[in-house]
Amino acid sequence: MGKRQVVNVYIRIINILLIAALLALNLCYFIESKEVNIGFRRTSFFVPIEYISLITVCLSLILLLLDITNLITSHYFYKKEKIQEKAKLIKYQKAIDVQYKLLEKIASLYDNTVKCTNEKSEFFYNMSHELKTPITVILGAIQLIEQNRVPLEYDRRKSSKHIVTIKQNCYRLLRLINNMLDLSRIESGYIKSNMVNCNIVYLIEEICQSVIPYSDQKSITLEFDTMEEEIITAVDVDKIERIILNLLSNAIKYTNKGGKISVVVSREGENVYISVKDTGIGIPKDKQKSVFERYQQVDSSLTKGIDGCGLGLSIVKSFVELHGGSIKVNSEPNMGSEFKISLPIKLVETTDCDTPKCVKDNQRRIIEAINIEFSDIYNIAAENPIKVVNSAAMNR
Repeated sequence: MGKRQVVNVYIRIINILLIAALLALNLCYFIESKEVNIGFRRTSFFVPIEYISLITVCLSLILLLLDITNLITSHYFYKKEKIQEKAKLIKYQKAIDVQYKLLEKIASLYDNTVKCTNEKSEFFYNMSHELKTPITVILGAIQLIEQNRVPLEYDRRKSSKHIVTIKQNCYRLLRLINNMLDLSRIESGYIKSNMVNCNIVYLIEEICQSVIPYSDQKSITLEFDTMEEEIITAVDVDKIERIILNLLSNAIKYTNKGGKISVVVSREGENVYISVKDTGIGIPKDKQKSVFERYQQVDSSLTKGIDGCGLGLSIVKSFVELHGGSIKVNSEPNMGSEFKISLPIKLVETTDCDTPKCVKDNQRRIIEAINIEFSDIYNIAAENPIKVVNSAAMNR
């Protein structure tokens, strides 16, 4: 109970007592003036009439003063409450103004951030295109040189070896530029997919067979297994190749000699599952959630000397989500890692890529993609043939 309420209660109690006293005095006055006989002697119980009038006037004045005091007190407390309410309103208004200014500042910072991000993405996109053009010209010149190069026994200057080094580093630059382009497209929302119906089992088997010569250079066993001979689903072939090649590239990079890499394709209900498992160095528990973030790498003494910019798995995750799927990792340090991809099985109304020309173009594209994706692991010799499984069962 507040101070104002306590004062009001006391004043009301005093008013009630005064009114009761006035009533009693008036009753005495009435009995005295009318000489009512109630069975007692008048002089032993009642106050003289002169004193009753005086006391009544005094009590009435006291009651009036109390009412005036109550009115003044109520006005004082009312004014005080108004002042307090006004002070609170001013305080709340200031707090609201501060928060509003803060929100305006945050909104301004957000707009500036979005603008800077868009400008950065546009800069990377334009710069990547500008860098890609001369590299493509260099690779074209290298191909012409390779067509007219002298036999190895007459190559005293070892120009063939230098050409291979130039070609490898061009592929490394192309890999970095492609990642930057993909990242710019993903950030700006301009990433598109070219879905075709194909046998994803054969597509992944073809990629694994193409990578075997590279895993053999490190004495790593690469195995492919499937429970289904054919799973027809709509995928972007180029992006599926990028996904699988990136996972295989990482598996080979982080697996020691004599290790093993297993690729398994299976079907459960209306989903196809792709598992890439290795016996490499593994990923610590506290790093597993961040491996799919941009510019994140496993910082460990076991990874020293291994190149990378931390964009690969982030792009892989974006490409998987573009297919409506998901990717997760299970890993134990020094035991290996397993990346498991889940993709929904669906078909699109488009021409299936099942012609011999399409199959040949796909094989050529896989070889080129492998050269780019694996450029930071091995020296790619032009005379090293890449064997590809030949099958007409890719798309049915």
